[in-house]
Amino acid sequence: MISKAKSCPGGSALFNYVVNDKKGYELARNGLSGTTAQELFLDMAIMQQQNHRCVNNTISIVLSPTITDSRIMTDSQLTKLTEDFLKNLELDPDKNQFIAFVHTEKDHKHVHILMNRVKPDGKLIQDNFISKKAQRVAHEVALKQGWTSAKILKESKEAVNKNQFKEVKKIIKDAHYKSLESNPKNLKEYISLMAREKIIVTPTLNKQGTIQGYRFLHEPTGVDLKASEVDRNLKLNELFTEQIMKTGESNQIIKDFSNYKVSNNILSGIVQLYSPNTSEDIPEEIKKKRKIFKR
Repeated sequence: MISKAKSCPGGSALFNYVVNDKKGYELARNGLSGTTAQELFLDMAIMQQQNHRCVNNTISIVLSPTITDSRIMTDSQLTKLTEDFLKNLELDPDKNQFIAFVHTEKDHKHVHILMNRVKPDGKLIQDNFISKKAQRVAHEVALKQGWTSAKILKESKEAVNKNQFKEVKKIIKDAHYKSLESNPKNLKEYISLMAREKIIVTPTLNKQGTIQGYRFLHEPTGVDLKASEVDRNLKLNELFTEQIMKTGESNQIIKDFSNYKVSNNILSGIVQLYSPNTSEDIPEEIKKKRKIFKR
C-alpha cells in the first residue's frame, strides 16, 4: 500500500473529482451534510470561513493498496484501514470533517480522502511534512493489518533486480573487454563488436551533438543499464574521443560514430590490465592499476 497526502486550497473542482458516482462510491464521512459534491464542498466551506488567512485549508489523501490486496478487501476492511491511517497520521476521524470515497474505475480500488484542515474552533491541523509522514504511516498500518507494504514490495523487487543485474553486469563487462581485444578503430566498430555479443550500445548525445554517456542493453534479458551502473571504471568517453573536422574558421561536429576514434594509449593499457599474461615484463605501474580496475 502507498499513500499520498498534501494540503491544498480544495475547491469545488476537487470535490467534483473525488465525490463522483461514476468513479466509485462513498466509504465514510464525519461532520458533513449533503449528497452531492457541491453540497459537501459548501458544508465544509462554512467551517473554513472561521480562518480566512488559511489558503491550503483542505487535506487531500490517497490510500492505494496493491492490486492484489484491493481485489479482496471488503468495505469494512477499507473503512478500518482508513480510520487507522488517519489516527496514526494524527488526523482524528471522529472530530474533524472528512469524506472518504472509493474509486474503482482503475485496475484496483483506492480511497480518496478530503479532510477539513480547519477545526471546529477555527484552529488549523498541523500539516508539517505530511507527505513524508503519510508514506511512513501507510507502511506501518499495512504491516499491522497484514496487507502488503509498498516499502517491502520495493525492497523485494530491488533484491531480485540486484541479483539479476549482477549476472548481466558481468556478461556486459566480459563482452566489453573481449571487444576491446579485437582492437576496434572507432566507436562504430566497437558497437558492432558488442552487437555480436547480443549487447546493444547506445551513445547518448547532448545538445551540442557530442557524446555525454553510454547505455548497454542486454538483449536476452532486456536489462538496460548506464555504463556507470555496469562499472564505474567503464569510462568510454576517455576511450572514444571525437575527431572534429574544421570547416573555415568554425568547428563542425560530426555525429557519425565513426568519427569517434579510439585512444590507442588507453586501449592498450586496458588490454594489458585485463590480459591473463602475468609475466614480469608488465610495467609496475600497470600492475598497481590491477587493484583499481577489476573485471
